[in-house]
Amino acid sequence: MRAASPNSCANVDVIGTFDDVGIHESDYGINVNGTFRLADELDESKQPMFNLTSIDCEKQTDDADKTSLECKLTATSVYATDAKPNIDAPNCSLDLSTSSYMMKELQRGVLSGFESSTSCYNSTLTIDTNTNRVYLSFTRTKVADNYDRIRPGTCAAQPRTQVLMNCTGWPRSRKGSSAPPRYCDFSNSSSK
Repeated sequence: MRAASPNSCANVDVIGTFDDVGIHESDYGINVNGTFRLADELDESKQPMFNLTSIDCEKQTDDADKTSLECKLTATSVYATDAKPNIDAPNCSLDLSTSSYMMKELQRGVLSGFESSTSCYNSTLTIDTNTNRVYLSFTRTKVADNYDRIRPGTCAAQPRTQVLMNCTGWPRSRKGSSAPPRYCDFSNSSSK
């Protein structure tokens, strides 16, 4: 008899070690952790697949003593189907992805970097240290139309801009019991 293992990701929860969504700056770069979500979207079915994201930006100095900032984004994402848990046919997958962004300062305190892709969408990472927010936005690639011609619907609708938030149990407990089960906000452990 095979032991049953939980394979449903309908109720993923985050352990509180990521209760820290503030942007941390140092002489070496920037570090931030959290979950990318659609701000102000209450319909959970319209949110991106659940993810935990870590962004580590390091200052780089070239031979000409010019300093730049490279950000490495590492995300784990959970992908689920509508099926009920079944140990013979798992309905939940876990994926790890990485991407790199060479950042440029658009204005004081606002950094942005672009990652080109050979798939459907390029991504732009924006770190706004003035508002303590991190955004991930998307633009359709040139090859997306070719993909859709070969197989209609391959690239689907363009993803909406996502913002890094705290989705651990801590924001909900700080909000009191009035918050919905999947409550995310911009607080961290030092928030009041």
